[in-house]
Amino acid sequence: MLNPIVKRWLNRALIIAFVAAIIASIKVLEHVARETHGSAALSSSDKTAGTLTIITPHWEGIRVEFARAYNDWRIAQGNLPVRVEWLDVGGTSDIQRYIRSSFRNSPAGIGIDIFFGGGVDPYMAFAAEGLLAPCPVAPGILTNIPFELHGVPLYETNGLWYGAALSGFGILYNNVVLGKFGLPAPMTWEELGQPALRTWAGSADPRKSGSVHMMYEIILQAYGWDKGMQIIAALAGNVRGFVQTASAVPKDVAVGEIAAGLCIDVYAWSTIDEIGGDRLGFVLPKGLTVVNPDAIAMLKGAPRADLAQEFLSFVLSEAGQKIWMLKKGTAPGAPRTYDLNKMPMWPSLYGKYRGCTLFTDSPFEWTSAVKYDAAKGTVRNAIVKDYLGALFIDAHRECTRAWERVCTSPASNELRGIYMRFPMDEAAILNAATTAYANAEWRARALSDWSNDARRRYAEILKH
Repeated sequence: MLNPIVKRWLNRALIIAFVAAIIASIKVLEHVARETHGSAALSSSDKTAGTLTIITPHWEGIRVEFARAYNDWRIAQGNLPVRVEWLDVGGTSDIQRYIRSSFRNSPAGIGIDIFFGGGVDPYMAFAAEGLLAPCPVAPGILTNIPFELHGVPLYETNGLWYGAALSGFGILYNNVVLGKFGLPAPMTWEELGQPALRTWAGSADPRKSGSVHMMYEIILQAYGWDKGMQIIAALAGNVRGFVQTASAVPKDVAVGEIAAGLCIDVYAWSTIDEIGGDRLGFVLPKGLTVVNPDAIAMLKGAPRADLAQEFLSFVLSEAGQKIWMLKKGTAPGAPRTYDLNKMPMWPSLYGKYRGCTLFTDSPFEWTSAVKYDAAKGTVRNAIVKDYLGALFIDAHRECTRAWERVCTSPASNELRGIYMRFPMDEAAILNAATTAYANAEWRARALSDWSNDARRRYAEILKH
């Protein structure tokens, strides 16, 4: 008779092989952020109006389609094209570190015009730090965009940043893998922590991904801090391994490496487009999630502030907004090469282009039980990422072993109490976020204390 551990891994291997065989002929999206000049028609000898430098975590499709559409729009106006150069330094957290470090060395400006993508928290923080420049957009544009959605501001009133598109946060799941276990699709964040999904759940490291950090913050606000932490702890125990990028999770779900995982809508819809809706599904947990702006801003000291202002106005105009939602080739101004599958900021476009997009309704018409506190999320952004990392990710091997014991032991209730005994409550986190956490020595000591606390608790559980 097979050892249960061996049997479990054989079962995993069989499922992975089964799913891989089904989709072997289908290309899984590679959301690789690599440098491109968008239209690819500009050579070094072409005459241009100058260079616009943009730092972004956005994937290639967004870069290509917006650079091309922007230049097509300029040429139609009788203007020369612009050479759009994309600076790739990694994900949102990497970009934040890069921008801050660069401004410390060059306070007047860092040679970059625009920051594009990465949610909204980094923009709120940069605005408070004085790293963004006011950027008024063309008259009439903002009359088409509401100021807020379910408590989340969609632009900054002084023009320091604007939501360029909307992002939804949910769960991507593999119907084939779930069917193998006889499990229903997880419809809520809490269901991702059910013991049946142990080693079959997926998440990126929230310290590396802005979108994944946002999902953890949503969980904390949707359920309240105490229950939210319990849900995150159970999810962490189920996660097979925290990956470095948010785009890796849908790939793992698509090939059956995991059954379900945290996923931003753009990756989910694009992966479903490639693999098929019969094999994959995506859910925005009803009443337990928010729609968040994916922002854009002009950085302080932008070398080409004139082009930056023009580009922002284009992105926020109808011509720019419909690029996010239209399926390629379905209408004038639609993407040519890539479907971007993101929700636009203009409520009127959802009805106007129905049938040319995968969005059947407008997020502006949704109801949400979550009144998201964006200011709170921004203030505690750094400390929450570090706190979750120390408790669940740096000690993930011990975490998963302890969670297995919690789920399988006759003394499950007692062990669960130990597993869920966290070192700080919400009030302490918020107090530290606004006081001591800026002190490097205090932060280093806190990280060590949290990590040691987690490992002690996991070791205590494993003694039973």
